[in-house]
Amino acid sequence: MITVFVAGAHGNTGRRIAKLLAEKGYQVRGLIPDEIHKRKMEQEGAEGIVGDLTQSYSDGLRDVDAVICAVGAGITEDPQETDHVGTVRLIEQCVLLGIDRFIMISCMETKHPEHFSELKPYLLAKHKAETILEESTLTHTIIRAGELTDDAPAGRVQAHPDLRETGSISRQDVAQAAVLCLSTPESELKAFDLIQGDYPIQDALKGLASG
Repeated sequence: MITVFVAGAHGNTGRRIAKLLAEKGYQVRGLIPDEIHKRKMEQEGAEGIVGDLTQSYSDGLRDVDAVICAVGAGITEDPQETDHVGTVRLIEQCVLLGIDRFIMISCMETKHPEHFSELKPYLLAKHKAETILEESTLTHTIIRAGELTDDAPAGRVQAHPDLRETGSISRQDVAQAAVLCLSTPESELKAFDLIQGDYPIQDALKGLASG
């Protein structure tokens, strides 16, 4: 059985990723902040690892096959600590432990943080982590999602290294894409934008081979 470690498993997108992984038969370990979230994780068939990326969590990485990083600084968190330093620590731990597959959930705006003054600290932190991941030895995928919504999943998307248009996408569709990337070689060593579109998610990911 493949074991996947989900960082940020208590968040709106990370929770969906962890649940979907469990439903598809993966063994799931979710990094969560407290015992309340741990119980919720266990109810959905996943193991909860209490901690965060700025503290101890390495025990949860033992015998892990892949990592999906869905962290994001909330209003009470420091994006530099969470989205940059914390994520880079996770990348480094994966390199040290020989966990080769790393999927990172990011956002389209990281390509042009200067255009978004209110989000700039968060976007710069994400961008720095993206750069470190791309320069690492890990088999990585960076999903730069459009504006996230809680809408019902459309099941159809656009996926391209550099989309000219912006757009939105449901968190459930992002979760589905992240999980599918685990079994889609065409997504390996790729960074791509993802918004709602016209193509089934699996087809859109396979199309990255020519992107």
